[in-house]
Amino acid sequence: YFDFYLLHNCGGGRTASFDKFGIWDYVRELKEKGLIKHMGFSFHDTADELDRLLTAHPDMEFVQLQINYGDWESGSVQSRKCYEVALKHNKPIIIMEPVKGGALANLPDRVGCIFREADPTLPQASWAIRFAASLQNIVTVLSGMSTLDQMKSNISYMENFKPLSAEEKAVVERARQVLIDIPQVPCTSCAYCVKDCPQGIHIPQMFDAMNRYLVYDDLDAAKFACGLEQMFGSAKASACIACGACESVCPQKIQIIDELKRVATTLE
Repeated sequence: YFDFYLLHNCGGGRTASFDKFGIWDYVRELKEKGLIKHMGFSFHDTADELDRLLTAHPDMEFVQLQINYGDWESGSVQSRKCYEVALKHNKPIIIMEPVKGGALANLPDRVGCIFREADPTLPQASWAIRFAASLQNIVTVLSGMSTLDQMKSNISYMENFKPLSAEEKAVVERARQVLIDIPQVPCTSCAYCVKDCPQGIHIPQMFDAMNRYLVYDDLDAAKFACGLEQMFGSAKASACIACGACESVCPQKIQIIDELKRVATTLE
């Protein structure tokens, strides 16, 4: 059996598919058969839509949300607002994207220095994960790790977890204020857009390259990253035909067509 079984990526027009094919009732049947212990869903949309879903399906037992301090007051992700809706419905929360696709583990110096001054021994990712884990009603925090060192680091501060103190919360808030003043493409590399792109553009990688320039002001590195992605099979950003397929599935509601034009102008 599954301890926690979730319906993936509810929100927006995607929810209609769950309604159309009777998926809500299907997972209820699986639970009745004992194949599921706890049923819930992951979510990418507005807090109002989350409230509507939890009201319509009160038997859902948990929700998986994108929560991190970088997106806490984001108008598109709405981390705080969605978190508060889950609390209102008394739903346990699984947190995804606590480090915002790695962005909060590789901060620009103007942000990173705030954490270094507070405690030079702590990795930047630890602040992000502890911020998420310190919230109320959290089941677990999902942190993507690509190396053994990253895993050991995460385990080290979660094994004997200590919630953020009031002073540490103030440090995170100062860093957040500086971070949100830096304009960048709010892509989390979920890659939902890639499979729908008829031109074969590796959109998240293009935005990652653009953000290297926007955040770190390193045009050469950004152009190199963009060119390298083309070597790995991506079409150029300028190959975009503005069909809009990518924008219809983007959880972050990024204006992908316009952003690809900016990538093409800046990095090609």
